[in-house]
Amino acid sequence: MSETYGPYSMEQSDRVFGILNEFFHRYLEQRDAKQCLSLLSEQVCSIGTGEEEIAIGREAFEQILLRELEQLPGPIHYRITDYVQHEKLPGCWDCFCRVETRMDLPDGSMAFCNMRVTAGIHQQENRLIIDMLHASEPSDGQRLGEFFPLRSISQGNQSISRETQHELMELIGQMMPGGIVGGYMEKGYPLYVANDRFLSMGGYGSYEEFEQDIKGMVINTIHPEDWEYVENEIDRSFRQADQYEIEYRMRRRDGSYIWVHDAGRLTRDFNGRKAIVSVLTDISKQVCIRQSLEYAAVRDPLTGIYNRKGGQTHIAEKMRTASDYLFFMMDLDNFKQVNDFYGHDQGDQVLKMFGEQLMSAFRKTDTVCRLGGDEFAVFVTDCGDIQVLLGKVQKLIESYRTMMQAHWPAVQATLSVGAVYGRKYRSFEQIYQLADAALYEVKNTGKGRLKLRTMDH
Repeated sequence: MSETYGPYSMEQSDRVFGILNEFFHRYLEQRDAKQCLSLLSEQVCSIGTGEEEIAIGREAFEQILLRELEQLPGPIHYRITDYVQHEKLPGCWDCFCRVETRMDLPDGSMAFCNMRVTAGIHQQENRLIIDMLHASEPSDGQRLGEFFPLRSISQGNQSISRETQHELMELIGQMMPGGIVGGYMEKGYPLYVANDRFLSMGGYGSYEEFEQDIKGMVINTIHPEDWEYVENEIDRSFRQADQYEIEYRMRRRDGSYIWVHDAGRLTRDFNGRKAIVSVLTDISKQVCIRQSLEYAAVRDPLTGIYNRKGGQTHIAEKMRTASDYLFFMMDLDNFKQVNDFYGHDQGDQVLKMFGEQLMSAFRKTDTVCRLGGDEFAVFVTDCGDIQVLLGKVQKLIESYRTMMQAHWPAVQATLSVGAVYGRKYRSFEQIYQLADAALYEVKNTGKGRLKLRTMDH
């Protein structure tokens, strides 16, 4: 970290830091209002260190800036330290740092100021732009270990009403990309606070309507299937720090669910009661895209069943806990003739229909996959009566022959199956090789049959 005042030196590739550093350079060193404003969004939200330095929109920021430049023409030398940035969404960053400033006064003395700065930066077309700025000075009235300078509140025998608390949360919420909700660190997370942006995200018309719908418990905004996961993650995170980040499904007023990114922090209310305050961002679109990509990576696009990668991964997971297993390798005999006689479109139709036959014949818990071309596989765990399963495969062999004779009679189509039964753990490659050897025997001794190899006896 440089100890000299002036522009902070970092790699030019760090465009996010670069735009923030450029802003401070234009603002403090050059005192150039026009250049400063060009780096801000039209809807920028800014809170400065002064009592009246609150601006919503670039025009309001400009008015405050021009008044400041008139009083303090500068230049003001600066140094950025403790810089951290976090990409909360694609093309959207939160930045945190300290800005130490020094200004030479006419009498030869120097004035110093140490600020903590939070900035929000997002990608807008081909450039980065600042949409949020918050500068603060550490409080002189706050003891080490306190979260707020509580002495000044209690000594004046003052209290903050719900209305004032709501106004404060709304002011903060204007600078946040999502809604704000808070719950006390007690069973079910009793409701602490919620701002208008969060209420709108959930489809609620008022705070009271929201409080009544969730029965006063924030846990009721979370999908029941996600409760345990959320609580465990919060507990795990709080054992290491006072904040967390998590994704889960949030219930809206109409009963539908959206995916949210929850960035929460541990705090206390003005009575010292522990609470969590979270910023929630709707990430449903991003999750949908991510799930689609994940699905496509492990599924065969033609049949919809697992591809080789997805099947191999799924089988490896199930193998670890299986008491016993059956692995079937299936080959569509003479499949090339379908493409030759009827065309590739009809060949695709055969593959689709056989995939449907497999899905109908086996349990949802069984792993059905297309290994490639005309080669399929099925992995069954906790087999029970093996003869029942073998009988099921024999029926599949017959139903496939019947289907082919009905729709593609010019092809001498049969289904050959090589199978392995075992109890001991084996890798996917091991059971594949064993089943392939059994399949090879079938294809060389008559096709259209099932050959089983039993291991571990």
